[in-house]
Amino acid sequence: MARHNQTVGPIRSAVSVDLVPSLSRVDASQFDGLDDTAGAVGCYHRMMQREHDGRWRVQYARATDGTQLLAVLPTYTPLAGHWADRAYDPGNWPFPAGVADGTSPGSYVLVGGNADMRSATYVSRHLQDGPAFKRLLTAVARAAAAENRGLLFPYVHQKLRELLDHSSGGRITWAPLGQEAHFVDALATDSEEHYGARIRRVLRRDRNLMEQQQVTTAVHSWPEIAHTAAEVIAQHNTRKGIPDHSEFVRMRYAQWIDCPSVELVVFTARAGGVEGVATALKWRDQLDVYEIALTGEESPERLATYVSLLFHQPVRFGRAHGLRQLRGGLEATKAKGMRGAIFKQLHGGVLSASASRELANRM
Repeated sequence: MARHNQTVGPIRSAVSVDLVPSLSRVDASQFDGLDDTAGAVGCYHRMMQREHDGRWRVQYARATDGTQLLAVLPTYTPLAGHWADRAYDPGNWPFPAGVADGTSPGSYVLVGGNADMRSATYVSRHLQDGPAFKRLLTAVARAAAAENRGLLFPYVHQKLRELLDHSSGGRITWAPLGQEAHFVDALATDSEEHYGARIRRVLRRDRNLMEQQQVTTAVHSWPEIAHTAAEVIAQHNTRKGIPDHSEFVRMRYAQWIDCPSVELVVFTARAGGVEGVATALKWRDQLDVYEIALTGEESPERLATYVSLLFHQPVRFGRAHGLRQLRGGLEATKAKGMRGAIFKQLHGGVLSASASRELANRM
């Protein structure tokens, strides 16, 4: 996709669409005001960081009305011959046979996001039902089709899927990619009376276990704990079959430290010989539990450390800081559901190169 501005034309009245190569052309406060669905991983400064990743060519379809930003579609064209993260390889998504145009990165342009397993399409509410978003998506399809590429829509929430379906004329094929945990009521009050009896029993059992195993906890900034936390995270990931190294961990989190609108928080817990860390991202009134890592083997001490990091410490922190939203990520749905999480389905969509050409030519 070309890196130069390309005016696509008027949509209605003063609304127009163009393609821009950088979010530096976009007002940060207006951008963050469009859509906070993705939380910290979709905020302006995090998206700006992704522009510096040389494995991708980045471009944005933008809708404006004068100086007012109405919508942004981030797009990422892979430049490498292999997927940087297998979670974004459509060959690993549960599509019916023959749906995807192979698994080569050269076959696709990603729309919405290319990291952190969450995407957002930044659209003002009054634009969603009109023709402007359809023209925005058409502009992206036209640029992809010019390179004989299809479109991928990774880790899309349900509302965005419905908008994309409507705007594409139902051309996108979807597959489920996981369920994201939201602890909707956990930060609302210090009382647990709003939970059902089963969840209250689980939380009481957690507290008894943590007390019995004498779990000690603390909250740190990343620089305070980086060396120890990076070692624990790297070892944990490697044991799970995801090769990692403490230096790579420090490099990843250095990006979050350099993200000015996001606070990186590290929760630690220890019981007996077990150590655990959980990283979390605080942005506006939201807290995302980003990564949990533990040492040791299965044991009461390890379980007590885990539930402290999974739920109890983030909830305590969120309440103390007046936060309103707590996300728990995609894994361990059973453990999170037992503690009151609700789950929102994330989807992966594919629009083949031929379907992208059809979409591009409809207007």
